[in-house]
Amino acid sequence: MKQLFNEVSLPESVIEALAKLGVNEPTDIQEKMIPEALSGQDIVARSQTGTGKTLAFLLPLLAKIAKDKKGLQALIVAPTQELAMQIVEVTRVLTPGTGLKVGAFIGGANINRQLDKLKKEKPQIAIGTPGRLLELIERKKLKVHEVEVVAIDEADRMIAEQSAWEDFTKIAQRVGRDSQYLFVSATIPEQFSGMVSDFAPFIVQLEADGALLVEGIHHYVVKIDERDRVDTTRKLIHAEKIEKGIVFVNQLERLNETTEKLDYRGIKVAALSSEQSKHERERALKQFKEGEIHILVATDVASRGLDVEEVTHIIQLDPAADPDSYLHRAGRTGRMGKEGKVLTLMSHKDEYKIAKYTRELGIDITEVKLVKGKLEIGE
Repeated sequence: MKQLFNEVSLPESVIEALAKLGVNEPTDIQEKMIPEALSGQDIVARSQTGTGKTLAFLLPLLAKIAKDKKGLQALIVAPTQELAMQIVEVTRVLTPGTGLKVGAFIGGANINRQLDKLKKEKPQIAIGTPGRLLELIERKKLKVHEVEVVAIDEADRMIAEQSAWEDFTKIAQRVGRDSQYLFVSATIPEQFSGMVSDFAPFIVQLEADGALLVEGIHHYVVKIDERDRVDTTRKLIHAEKIEKGIVFVNQLERLNETTEKLDYRGIKVAALSSEQSKHERERALKQFKEGEIHILVATDVASRGLDVEEVTHIIQLDPAADPDSYLHRAGRTGRMGKEGKVLTLMSHKDEYKIAKYTRELGIDITEVKLVKGKLEIGE
């Protein structure tokens, strides 16, 4: 990896920061994307979740920033507040002592504070959510005429949320087609090239080797009666001795009910949903990352982009609505070469979904049973 970094002329401080993070070898997508990005090519790169896509676009982007040049040179756009803040954190960890100014412009945060910060400190890299970035650009507070690189993380999620994609395309229209565009995504939607042709007319598509999900994730299904979902979830947490796991539900009503019942039974648990305030979500994530709580009960707001180390288990209390949702939920575990388990609770009415997951994602899902407090392979 160090040879690759030297080839891209990264500052020594960035190389040292990577070493401190334990990044010693490139992942497949990094090896494929970094040289192409450095050559100036517009790229859309598909790779499984947990394979280092953030560094795949961030390292070449950092290599292109002129430290002694003031003003905005790069934009990084993310579909959720949580993902944007994680990219901000990674960027700051990689740039100590480089003098680069990084600005965070997240929807939900106080815009007046962001405006004050823009007056005092002109960022060379702006990272944020599409709605807030567009608002600042339209107010002429964030000037994009000299932006050289635009990176878009979780591109498939942004496309799935129409308002976010519309905001991004308005940003791209203002930046123009002379800039370089780097898209990374767990899946590449059909007709993607046509969707970006107005500002990235000659885009190269890169794909990491392997299936949509990494091999270290093991998939299981537990058959249940509908009324037993929460109680079975509790039993699974105890049977597997889970210290860092995410329980996914499909409705907000179920989220609150599940969190309260697990908490009542002595499990260290917190909820995470789009209905919470930014402060509430940040607090829940901090507690989860630091081990103060063992279980995060979440709606799909947490299924994409959240990069929490050492998540060992995903429990789908409610099966994912579709294979794409399963893909992003499952991708919260088994990250960067680690093992992980996905346990899906299935009532009779859910059986068709399991068949769809296996067919469209190319995964094997094994039936398991809870027997005397332990998981056993079903017959």
